Amino acid sequence: MEKISFKHQNTTDKVLLALQNKIVRREWKPNQRIYVDELSKEFNISQTPIREALYKLAGMGLINMKPRMGVYVADFSKQDVLEILDIRMALENLAIQKISDISEDLIEKMKDNLHLLKETIKTKDFIANNEVDKTFHLLIIEVSGSRQLKRVYQNLHSHLSVQRLLYEDEKKALQELHMTEKEHLKIVQAFEKKDKKQIRKAVRNHLSNVRQRITKSL
Repeated sequence: MEKISFKHQNTTDKVLLALQNKIVRREWKPNQRIYVDELSKEFNISQTPIREALYKLAGMGLINMKPRMGVYVADFSKQDVLEILDIRMALENLAIQKISDISEDLIEKMKDNLHLLKETIKTKDFIANNEVDKTFHLLIIEVSGSRQLKRVYQNLHSHLSVQRLLYEDEKKALQELHMTEKEHLKIVQAFEKKDKKQIRKAVRNHLSNVRQRITKSL
């Protein structure tokens, strides 16, 4: 198997991205056992950064570390993700209610994010797309000014779990991303108008559409 180069990069973070990719692209199936020694040989590195990355994945709820049994890919059901999306919708709606000011700086950040989103779709970089999407929704949360709301939202780790269910093949993934791009554009346009009612509607429609797309695949 071809070795992966980790030169000049944080090794643990690089491993983390590589393992996330295996989960999102379904190279690893739910409940599949993960062997640290095999990953060490595959990446041609020591076991330490691999174990560190696995601990981070466990914190995200993407793998289960079972004492005396081993490490396994978590079995995230579609119903689990639907419930997480409902929580996301509630939290983002709360954030919008708390908005007191919509700055031009925020709008520019959203526009820049939308540009990055388009680039990740063009390059079919699903992991980078996940990070861009997460940043976009965090901008909505952060504008509330609530640190506790941001903390709760970040702990959901919902973006990767949604990806894992929707991105079972490349064609399906790209269809989802193009729809997300259009929906994010409507959210940005609502922020440009500084109309909280339109913002709430655009965000609700986006998350509702994602939920419907998951439901259809049940």
